[in-house]
Amino acid sequence: MSRRHYKLPSLTSLATFETAARNRNFKKAAEELGVTPGAVSHQIKYLEEDLNFSLFDRKHHKKNLSDQGESLFAVLQSSFSAISSTLSNLRRSTNTEDVAISSTTAISSLWLTPRLVQFWRENPEIPVNQHVTDNPDFQGVAVDLQICYGYVESESNQKHTLFHDELVPVCSPKFKLKHPNPTIEELAQLPLIHLRAKDKNWSNWFAWFSSLGYKGKIDHGITVNNYIIALQAASDDVGIVLGWKHLLKPKLDSGELVILGKTSTPAPSAIYITSDSEDLLSENVKALRDFLIQ
Repeated sequence: MSRRHYKLPSLTSLATFETAARNRNFKKAAEELGVTPGAVSHQIKYLEEDLNFSLFDRKHHKKNLSDQGESLFAVLQSSFSAISSTLSNLRRSTNTEDVAISSTTAISSLWLTPRLVQFWRENPEIPVNQHVTDNPDFQGVAVDLQICYGYVESESNQKHTLFHDELVPVCSPKFKLKHPNPTIEELAQLPLIHLRAKDKNWSNWFAWFSSLGYKGKIDHGITVNNYIIALQAASDDVGIVLGWKHLLKPKLDSGELVILGKTSTPAPSAIYITSDSEDLLSENVKALRDFLIQ
């Protein structure tokens, strides 16, 4: 592409800036792009010299955008989204059969996979590829459908609610025998299993206790970075994990895990399924989406 025709700076520097601006963090941008933070900084500096204005406000430690940076970021994000949607549509035109769906490890294991098995039994002619990731900022592959907790508005996609959930303390039956009906104050001092997730939308023990009006100290317990590991630790009598009642229904029905006490709170948000606009979806994508919604 000739720069003289479109009068654009380096596309590499523009893509690097969009990633850094979206993450508001050079280190996270570097992780997404597979380069070093120094390389990201170099590209940003190169772009600023080419444009002859600053893209970031360097008076503060945080990576706040300047007014010019905000304007450029807005148009780049809109343009890249439009390109992404067009490419997705072109890919589907060459292979309209396959459906790619993305979800977190927990949703895949506890909710999605059993339903995909049922879908395949009823629609054996539709191939479905499942992509599992716990990093909401980096999918890594193009997908037709994405299941997520919470939702970020975007011009290029639509959302449908799959289900709302309740947050309850869950543990092993053996653990519950030792602590049959604790008060909120007692519960806060029992061994708690904390989840350190990349997706900050997911609720944690601190938010759960706060929503109940409890302001005291809570047990630090153990911390893991995967919800399935947290559930396994609870099954092994290690402590109590914050449970999603609907999501955990298979484990609660089997008795592997039990609800501790009678206190629950509604999840702040819902579980959604998102996709491109309706006119860009193949019939197979629509079939899987509608099946999961129903």
